[in-house]
Amino acid sequence: MAASKKSRRAKGEGSIIQRSDGRWMGRYTVVMGDGTKKRQCITRKNRVEVVEIMRAEMAMADKGSPILRDKRTTGEYLEYWIQFIDPGIVRPITLSLHKQYVNRFLVPMLGCVPLTQLKPEHIRMMMKRIENNGQGPRTIQIARNTLSAALREALKLEYVTRNVARLVEPPKYRPSKRTVWTSEQIDEFLCSDIVRNHKYYLLFLLLLRYGMRRGEVLGLRWQDIYLDYGENGIIRIEQALTEVEHKLIVGDLKTKASFRDLPILQDVREALLKAKEIAIPHNDDLIFHTSEDNPIYPRSLLTTFKYLAGHVGLPALTIHEARHTVATLMGKSGSHPRDAQMALGHFSITTTLQYYTHPDLESKTNALTSIIKKQHSMDI
Repeated sequence: MAASKKSRRAKGEGSIIQRSDGRWMGRYTVVMGDGTKKRQCITRKNRVEVVEIMRAEMAMADKGSPILRDKRTTGEYLEYWIQFIDPGIVRPITLSLHKQYVNRFLVPMLGCVPLTQLKPEHIRMMMKRIENNGQGPRTIQIARNTLSAALREALKLEYVTRNVARLVEPPKYRPSKRTVWTSEQIDEFLCSDIVRNHKYYLLFLLLLRYGMRRGEVLGLRWQDIYLDYGENGIIRIEQALTEVEHKLIVGDLKTKASFRDLPILQDVREALLKAKEIAIPHNDDLIFHTSEDNPIYPRSLLTTFKYLAGHVGLPALTIHEARHTVATLMGKSGSHPRDAQMALGHFSITTTLQYYTHPDLESKTNALTSIIKKQHSMDI
């Protein structure tokens, strides 16, 4: 609609005109972080409101925090983010998860909202809709965190002035209780005939001796095995095999701390030597393959592991719970948390302490009994 008349503007107001529909429109220029200038435009019913907004936003631009008034929707930005920004930041498996949540929740529920007008209330409504659709707290949490990751990059690009997702508290998520094996149960599993004679015996041995991540053990190559290095030899963890959108991808490890050398234990050495004798050369140099000589899908490994555990008469474990089991046994053996952190490849010691220690009733009893004994000795 064409503008009808122009009003004299005060100093610093920019350009303000009254449109033929009676509303006031303000135009002004802001300087972006890279030095370029961008023309902005706002429209309101009240002229005073236009002046106040323009002055406030020009002041923010002078301080290095310009507000971009473009017509981009949240959906359009999320599509741009997932296609051009996120792939250069996160691992493929994380990118796949972000795509899933963008397409399933974020775009359908927030896509029509202009990016610069996205408010905490929009996010709360989205979280409530996800809950009403029968999804649990963890799904809601990931949806909110995915949006937060996208808005963090929008903030860097000066598309928005704040990350509104961070203003909304995600729901509390309480993970289900983990199952762990005792050292006796590990021995029972590894010493059973069905496991010792299984094609993946070495694989299960590595999982239960070192607590490797699933992708780490599946990504092991023969060139990562140094039998004659030092006194015991080492296993070098350098890559991971992961499933992304139904395809297997060899890629980087989770963090820098995941790159590590592990000493070759005696029973592991024996199993490695035996496996190497019958190994068939493959172009990928991976140690573990299916009966059809293909790399192993992570889900297939979990199915086999649970089946064998049930056959032996042991409670089923996930691969992550097997890793948890190893960490727990390290703690019970008196290993220093820093040593456990290095062996498990945790980025932070906090992870080792908070998420990979599983005190059982016996450990708690011993801890409490030690206090009583100490108090008793002091009384004497």
